[in-house]
Order: sequence, then C-alpha cells, then structure tokens
Amino acid sequence: RIPMATMTAARVSASALGAKTETPAPRRPVGLSRAVRARPRRALAEDRDVSKLSSPGRPRTLGWGRKRGSVGPDEDLLADPDTHGYCVYSHADWSYAYKSVAGEFDSIRDGGNVEGPIPDELIGGVLYRNGPGLFERGGREYNHMLDGDGYVLRFEFSDAKTARFASRFVRTKEFRAEEEADDVLYRGTFGTMRAGGPLRNALDLHQKNLANTNILAWGGKVYALYEAGRPVELDPKTLETVGEVDLNGRLSGGMFVSVGAPSGVESALGIGGKAFTAHPHVDPNTGRVVGWGWTSAVAKRSVEATFWEWDKNWGEAASTEYSMSGCEAAPHDFAVTESWYVMIQNCLRVDPLLYLAGVKGAGECLVSQPEDPVTIHLIPRRDAGFDGDADKSDRAAVAAAGPTESFEIHVAFAHDGPPLCEDGRDVSDSEMKEWVTAYTAGWDKLEPGSFLGEWSASAGWDFDIATSLSPDFNNIPRTLLWRYRINARTGTVFREPAPGCEDLCIDHPHVNPMFEGRRECRYVYASISNEVRCSGPPLGDVRID
Repeated sequence: RIPMATMTAARVSASALGAKTETPAPRRPVGLSRAVRARPRRALAEDRDVSKLSSPGRPRTLGWGRKRGSVGPDEDLLADPDTHGYCVYSHADWSYAYKSVAGEFDSIRDGGNVEGPIPDELIGGVLYRNGPGLFERGGREYNHMLDGDGYVLRFEFSDAKTARFASRFVRTKEFRAEEEADDVLYRGTFGTMRAGGPLRNALDLHQKNLANTNILAWGGKVYALYEAGRPVELDPKTLETVGEVDLNGRLSGGMFVSVGAPSGVESALGIGGKAFTAHPHVDPNTGRVVGWGWTSAVAKRSVEATFWEWDKNWGEAASTEYSMSGCEAAPHDFAVTESWYVMIQNCLRVDPLLYLAGVKGAGECLVSQPEDPVTIHLIPRRDAGFDGDADKSDRAAVAAAGPTESFEIHVAFAHDGPPLCEDGRDVSDSEMKEWVTAYTAGWDKLEPGSFLGEWSASAGWDFDIATSLSPDFNNIPRTLLWRYRINARTGTVFREPAPGCEDLCIDHPHVNPMFEGRRECRYVYASISNEVRCSGPPLGDVRID
C-alpha cells in the first residue's frame, strides 16, 4: 500500500483535469512539522527547456546507472525525457509525500487561476481524496508513515472555469484528544505509541482509528475509511467530522479480535468489535455498493466476514456471512463479479505477544509465510440480480490454493468467465459459470520475516530530505499487475503477469467504474513507477489494454 501524498494528490488531480491551482493560504495551522533545512524547489519539467537534455549516447538502464532515488533534487537529469520509464527520481522529492501538511484549506480557483477548461463531465461534480496527512505530535515523529492521521481533500467543479478546493483532517475523538494534549495518546497500527515504553502501553488493546486509507461517497453520505476501524462520517460539503458510525448496528465497537467469550465479557475487555473494509466497491450491474466487515477469531484461527449490499438509499439488499479458515490477517481489498465476491488471502501469521507487551504495534506483529500458498476465496452473492437467490442455486463457496511466495495488495477488478482475449471469440454459458478472472497488484516475491519491515525509515542520502519516514524503494518488493484465472468447479488456479505487463511496476489499479465486474471491461488504469520491473514510487499513469 503506497498512500498518495496529500498535496501530491491535489497536484495530480488538478493536472489530470488540465487545471493548475495556486497554493491557497492555510485556514488554520495544525501541529508543527519537524524542522528540515529549506531548499528552493526546482522548476517543473513543463516550465523548463528540455530540448537540450536528450542524451541518446547514455545507456538506457535502471536508475540511469545509479542507485534509485539518488539523483539530486536539482539535477537536470530529472527533466530528461530519455529517462522516462527507467525509475529515475530524487528521494528528496518523494520524501515530501510523508511530510505533515501545514494546515487546512478552503479556496475558490477561478478565472486566471484555472488553465484550460474543466471537462464537461465533471461540472457539477465533486472529487474526494483521502490519505495520511499528519505524521507527528508534540515534536515527536510517528513510528511509521502508515500511522499518519487521515486528511481529506474535496474538489468541487462549478463550471468550466471554477473549482473549489477544501481540505480537513478527519477529527476522530482520538485526533481531537491528541490535538488538545499535543501528544501521542493512543497506539497506532504500525508501532506509534505513548512515550514511556511497555510500562505505558502493555495490555492496551485500543487502536487509534486513523481514517486515512480511502473515502466513500454514497447515498448522500461520505465516509473516511480505515480497514482497522469503523467508518468515520464527514459532512459532504464542509468535510467537518460527524463521528464514527456502526452502519445501523452492523459494526460492534472494540478491538476487532474475538477469543470466543460471551459478547458482554468481550465488550468489557474492549474486544469483539468488527472493522470495515477500506475498499468497498460500487456494482454498476445492480446499482449497489458492496462492503464487508470482519473480526479475527483467535481461537478458531479464522477471519469471520459479513458482506453487505446497499441500495442508493442505504437500504440493505443482501448480506452473506463467510469464514476464512486459517486466516489471521484480513485481506486488504476484494472484488465483485456478477456472481461472486472474490477475496485473496495472503500468507501472514500474527505473533501477538509483543503487541500485548506494549513493545510493537499490531501491524509490526505480522509475520510473512512465503512457503504457504495464497488462498483464493469465491463467495456466492445472494440475489445478485442475475441467477436468483444463491442459496437455491448450485453454486457453493470455493477456497482454492494459489501460488507460493505471493502477496496481493489491491484488486483492480474481477469478472465471471475466462479473460477477454484479442480473438474476441464467443464464450459458452458453461465457461462463464466455471471460470473467474481477477486482476491484482501484488508482489512477485514475498520474503520471510517481519511483514512490511522493508517499509521502515530511510537514511543515507547525499541531500536533505523532508522526513526520514519516507521508505527507500531500493528495499521494497516490486509490484506487478497479475492475472488470476480460477476454475470454480475444480479449484485450479493460474497466476501470471497480465499479458504485456511483465516489466511494468504499478500499483492502485482501477477500471472505469461503469465496467466494474464485467467481462467486457477492456482497460485497467494504474499508477506506474517504471517499465524495467523494479520497485519505485509512482511517477506517472498507465492505461493497459
């Protein structure tokens, strides 16, 4: 998971719309950023004369023959078009993705502040974004960049020349308490905790709801999402935090772990809660939003999941319960086809002792098991609107063993039937029922040991960086676009890089939302790092046929 930098997200979104925005004045400051030596920012590539930078005599190699990220922030090489696709970047720039933002903003951009027309399709619409935006309290930096507090962006497009930008922190009750105390008061998933070591953190099972991963706008509601907590409702216009919600009693409070004790006992212990996915999906085939909640059942060594489907008025249209046996860490993402919910269970084990002892965060207690195969779960949808009630059909849940040494992060989409191919041949009804195809962003080799250990703080650069929380991509596994083919009748699983994508390092794949779950979907869109099959930060966008 590579969270989009908050200010980078604003720049990328505006760039995608052909609009430039000036940085508005902060509405009010929130916290103080760790002091770093200021340096002038280099001019953007489009503002520089690159005609003299082309260098055909130089070798076209990974990092242009240098350690990835080691290019100085003011070197002309960064603007050389010949380097595109070879993972050439400066870690000084990338480190700003994990520097705390200066405050909250509310500004109208119009007239001379907008370059080019805003597309007609966006006029009257709103774009929301969410990601970590605050990385320290009381002058103390958080332990991990994924522990950053949620920061939501809102872009409203009024007409062809007017856009309004606003941003707010997701002010959960934990955020407000820490803001008032100007100190870390709660444990984060990835090791941020109160000062004082184990004596002040041992046996504290309450985890801070960071609300920093995704955002859902549906049925007049806007929710900031974090997979290790419950949704946090925001005002759709002002972004003011309304509060954490239980989705009409579906998500019980407390740490999302159950030891099998009576609910009253677990509630008193602060456990037995149910968290909600950070990646719900809107199904255009039914006009519903699909999400799922989960609890880790320690005694059963399983993840107990409930899938829900809601109409546009948040009326429940379907619900399905499912147990992922042998699963200790819930999947980060899933997919929806016309007939199935598709889950890919990674091979992770939880070692909870150091968490209970107050030494590590819950996320730091995940241990990779690359020797075990991933498990692909196909869960039948109830009354998906295509073949009636799943309980009365001949479809049953499937748990199929996949490849070893694999790890899947995000799911682009999945569909019933075999892959869409160039030959355009017709597919029989039996093939459509027998096969499921899924496209994912995943590592090609999961290493044993502490999970996400490679994402620790970086050091050793020959220039100043905004924060040491920024991970060094020289230590991180590469992420490719994979294609899964699953036979729902035999349990056979095939996994290979998506054709033509063997050398593309990508993440955050998506499809046109009107084609979610449909076999006729032809294109996948993703952020791309490079075309030489190595790990690196997102440097552009790619459309894959």
